[in-house]
Amino acid sequence: MTKLTQIPPSWDFPIDDSPLPPESVSMIDFLSKKVFNDYEPSQFHPFRQRLLDWLNNVDTEEDRQHLLALLLKVFFVGRREFEALYRTVFHGNLFRWMLEVESVDIFSDDLERNVVDRINKAWICPISDSLRINSFLKVNGLKSLDKRPDWRSLRQFGDVKKIQTYVKRKDIRDLVLLEDFVGSGTQAKDVVKFAANALPKTRILLCPLIVCPKGDEVLIDTVSELDNVTYDPALLLPPSAFHSYDNTKANKATKTETFLCELKEKVGVTSEELMFGFKQTGAKVVMYSNCPNNSLPIFHFESETWTPLFPRVNRQ
Repeated sequence: MTKLTQIPPSWDFPIDDSPLPPESVSMIDFLSKKVFNDYEPSQFHPFRQRLLDWLNNVDTEEDRQHLLALLLKVFFVGRREFEALYRTVFHGNLFRWMLEVESVDIFSDDLERNVVDRINKAWICPISDSLRINSFLKVNGLKSLDKRPDWRSLRQFGDVKKIQTYVKRKDIRDLVLLEDFVGSGTQAKDVVKFAANALPKTRILLCPLIVCPKGDEVLIDTVSELDNVTYDPALLLPPSAFHSYDNTKANKATKTETFLCELKEKVGVTSEELMFGFKQTGAKVVMYSNCPNNSLPIFHFESETWTPLFPRVNRQ
């Protein structure tokens, strides 16, 4: 089939058995300008060209429409959405937690100032370097402490005694661990266990901005065994944001899940389960800063036979 040089305007008016909803092309045009162009790892490669290259990975109009239909269901978290989540965590999760753990007069005229003062005395840190802690503090007008290490690195290279000495010297009673996205929960689980064991007398708030259902289950189970940790995510993604490999194994795959499995060789992965991302999370999630490896590989995986729409920056 001829390669696309533009998205056919006729796709705005799909036939009855098309996977596309009406006005798909118009919606893609809107989303391109509104959010998709913000994708940092490809900021010098225009989204519209990436989109055409991505659709041209497949050869039939039906398959191309399937891809576009999947894109329309992506949960894309742009820069402004992240700033809104930062404010939600501060005014919601953090504020609420401080009211629970501190003796604060909720009827005081100085309630907000008193709580903010206590939040500024907490040690607010990221779980990994993907959470932009400086942006979180600036958006919310917080000061916090001058040392804000990511605890994934601390777990690998940190000296527990030095961490404990710093906490004692700074008289830190509260540790807030933030993360931008939790998929399977594997990384966050290990970090929060390390923090809880290193600082058993410190109150810890574990607050991912965005968490998948699988990761949510893992963290709930993990925190249930840690007396000094409170788990309170800002946003738990709904099941509709995911596709399940379990359905394929049980011969209950949806049309979309069957389509994904059929693309295995084209994408260049060795098994159907790999078409559902890391730990088979099956997420349809993209953040402006990167595409999680828990997301469907059709969006971020690159091979000799597959050009990604949202190329992922991988760790070595």
